[in-house]
Amino acid sequence: MSKKFIPIKVNPEDQERPENVEAVRRYQVSGFPTIVFASSDGGMIAKQVGFIYPNDFAPVIEAALEKEQTFVEQLAKLEQTPDDAKLNAQVALTYLERTQLEKALPFSEKAFKHDPKNSTGLLPELHNQLGLAYGTKVESAMVKNAEKAAMYYEKAVAHFTTVIDKYPKSEVNEHAQYYLGVIHAIKGNFDDAISVLEKLIHHTSDANIKQNTEAMLERVKDLASSN
Repeated sequence: MSKKFIPIKVNPEDQERPENVEAVRRYQVSGFPTIVFASSDGGMIAKQVGFIYPNDFAPVIEAALEKEQTFVEQLAKLEQTPDDAKLNAQVALTYLERTQLEKALPFSEKAFKHDPKNSTGLLPELHNQLGLAYGTKVESAMVKNAEKAAMYYEKAVAHFTTVIDKYPKSEVNEHAQYYLGVIHAIKGNFDDAISVLEKLIHHTSDANIKQNTEAMLERVKDLASSN
């Protein structure tokens, strides 16, 4: 395995370089400084947000290298057992974490195909992460391509709904409900968003989820009243 990373340098004040905007969007940079460890194909291996002293940086690099080594080993194993449901799900989840949706899709399809009963226990999380990946594409696509935005929205809704309906006891079930409400709101379907969020508030026993959902519901109602 190569132990080289591609440096991602972004100056948020340089408006003449459009790659800055793309890097911020792709790697979900929310604050500066942010250091992204990227693979040769642009996948985000790891991300360090905030200032870090030089003496503390070596462990960050080592963790990123270890993470990449694990992924390389999984890919190698998958070449020997291409229909292994667990490996396919793990690789798909890693690609999604690396913000590489298109690369994740064929592995996701194999994971779903070869594990119809969720014996790996990974399918709810995989559906949830696919929903999030499509969901992040909706808002930007709404400005440029309404047809694509609708497609991404439908796929996100389908994945979140699968978690909600098919895996009711999953640890990510309530997260999927929350994200479903959010994606309805992003698309402007406020009535659907309010319905989902109100239902979640009434039955969740998780204090953090309830607090976040109540805050989101208030925002959605404000948006709905102003439109």
